Amino acid sequence: MVRRPRPLDRAEIEALLALDVPARLATLDRDGFPHVTPIWFLWTDGAFYMTSIADRPHLRRIEGNKRAGVLVDTEDSERDDGQRPNRQVRAIGDAEVFADSGWEWTARITKKYLHGPGAAASIASRAADERVVVRLRPVRVVAVASI
Repeated sequence: MVRRPRPLDRAEIEALLALDVPARLATLDRDGFPHVTPIWFLWTDGAFYMTSIADRPHLRRIEGNKRAGVLVDTEDSERDDGQRPNRQVRAIGDAEVFADSGWEWTARITKKYLHGPGAAASIASRAADERVVVRLRPVRVVAVASI
């Protein structure tokens, strides 16, 4: 028997969004078809922040249609009862794009995902490209767990 998902509480949402798993950013093309891009993110001050090299297709899609979605999820290994517990946060809203002045967001987001001795070099390498920030302030969030 598969159990119905239960809502995540605030602490569970914050814990999931603090993990170093990528988000999936969904954008819409001019014909209304969705495109999904895996992307590193930081959740802070009630918004998802992501950075990207300035000429990427998902940024052009946001310019054409600001409506976007973000999914962050994890799934555990299969248990003896045949279930794979998972947790997910799904959010939708309008995305906005702006310059990453001084690479502040690129550095903050990279530090979330990289902790080893090569992290500083990776930040410098990522900052060498012209980067922009994508900010999505959710208008609706669904956060559930199937345990």
